[in-house]
Amino acid sequence: MMTKLREMTFVFIWILVIAFVGLMVLEWGMDITGLKRRSNIVGKINGTKITIQEFQQAVQNYYLQERERTGKEPDEEQLATIRDQVWDQFVQRVLFSREIAKRNIRVTDQEVLQIIKENPQSLPPVISQNPNFLTDGQFDMAKYRQALSNPQIDWTPIENYVREVMPFQKLQNIITASVMVTEQEVRDEYMDKNQKARIVYLNIPVTAFAQDSVPVSEKEIKDFYNSHQDEFKIEERRKVNYVLFSTNPTAADSQKVYNLALELKAEAESGADFAQLADENSEDPSVQNNHGDLGYFERDRMVKEFSDAAFAGKPGEIVGPVETTFGLHIIKIQDRKVEDGVEKVSASHILLKYSPSASTIETAQDLANNFSELAKEDGFQMTADRYRYEVKQTTEFMNRNYIPGLGQLPAATAWAFKADKNEVSSVYRTPQGYVVLQVSEIFPSGFRPYEEVKELCKNRVEQQKRKELARAYAQEIQEKLNRGETFEAIVAADPSRKVTLDSTIQFTRSQNIPKIGRVPELAAAAFMLDPGTVSPILESERNFYFIKVLERTAIDEEDYQAQKENIRLRLLNQKSQRFFNDWYEKLKQKAKIEDNRSLFFAA
Repeated sequence: MMTKLREMTFVFIWILVIAFVGLMVLEWGMDITGLKRRSNIVGKINGTKITIQEFQQAVQNYYLQERERTGKEPDEEQLATIRDQVWDQFVQRVLFSREIAKRNIRVTDQEVLQIIKENPQSLPPVISQNPNFLTDGQFDMAKYRQALSNPQIDWTPIENYVREVMPFQKLQNIITASVMVTEQEVRDEYMDKNQKARIVYLNIPVTAFAQDSVPVSEKEIKDFYNSHQDEFKIEERRKVNYVLFSTNPTAADSQKVYNLALELKAEAESGADFAQLADENSEDPSVQNNHGDLGYFERDRMVKEFSDAAFAGKPGEIVGPVETTFGLHIIKIQDRKVEDGVEKVSASHILLKYSPSASTIETAQDLANNFSELAKEDGFQMTADRYRYEVKQTTEFMNRNYIPGLGQLPAATAWAFKADKNEVSSVYRTPQGYVVLQVSEIFPSGFRPYEEVKELCKNRVEQQKRKELARAYAQEIQEKLNRGETFEAIVAADPSRKVTLDSTIQFTRSQNIPKIGRVPELAAAAFMLDPGTVSPILESERNFYFIKVLERTAIDEEDYQAQKENIRLRLLNQKSQRFFNDWYEKLKQKAKIEDNRSLFFAA
């Protein structure tokens, strides 16, 4: 047990990082040295600077965790999403830290000691779920306290973790102190999940009147268009011209990577330690943990080119360079075996990615900066013609963080919708390289023209008229019910079969109604009407109903009393979280946040 606990020190170092930064990411394949800039600041949050080095470290930590969790390499879209998560965590950390300082929140040694001694279940799973502290699957305080009293176990990492986490927990407790849950809320929640009803119902669907003739005049169509113009709004759209300065690897860049692969292969074949070569050269992020060793794998576990080469080699052989979508691989075959009738290979590899050199990236960035400055003075097209740069134009696009042909570019899109016509942008980073934009056309917001949506309006008017036919039919049935006719008699006397009769199995308030779906009006009636009482007309978007409650279960008061404290705590946690999230969003809106990631990363 002592050995296991000593191993926790390394784990807790990572936990402390996560406690501050949250989920973190790796910018896959990015050449930091190729991004020399006048500034290394990736962003500012209320004046606090976030350097590219900090961000990249956060990136790497998350990527390793994510890759180990999923067993897969994140694609570019996932990496972009992860970078957003990392940035959000930096913003959160800075804003929360400022609030903690502003409110003078402190953590005493006594509080730290109390958490560690009395509330180990609040500690991370490496403690709260540690097998050494469990008896029959339950946390055993006696075992835990015995470990606490062992002077040979270093509990400093756990103390550090508590010291880092507690101020944030105290902040949340202060913000949510006013949140309360009433007795009625608890009871309603219990009833929503536990009380059940069963109904019989008449259904008059609007579709039953689909064949009925409903003449629609031109005036009615135009009146509908005029009274529903909000439904035909068109957002502002824009077009931009752009010049792209590519950062794709040049032929010379790719040849350098290939030559390096040949050199590494030669070193490995001459007896150099393959694991050390991998540690020093491989661009596979997992190399930090596995030193290039992939272990045993089946043929379909790897991409085809890699598997073909690995399974064709012999133990001890160095294979490559092998080109895959990930880059160039030098593969060392360790062993082969057949297990349960399946052939497997054990291999190590060194991954070298085709990436632009520092010179290629710097040249593209310099050219883009120079073009932007000149285009702002002399004109976009004139400058492009002077240097024979290709000017491309996008299709129309809306303010959705996306520019056709360039991809997700939130900062550039925001600029495009603030700039005037013919205005020239600064430089933005894209997956393809650096880009300079010019607003070429602005299409103001407005409404879709009548002729364009006339047929749609006609269909909507027809639908309304058919719904009115269904409503009138339901009102006739209402009169029959008022006279005491039964559901069965009404259906039997309906030769057109526009009304149907059916019943449900039991359902709770929180469930969809069987055979009907989610219709709040029906659910409310099912739990309010006295059993045997027929409802008035109940309307949904496409149906009219009458229901009668066949049965409704009573509340089990003993069970309610047994559950209500857990329900209260769950509701309190949910309300507190919503309240805290709302508070944080307002805090973030007031903050001065400068996000420069678009200058460093492809979108």
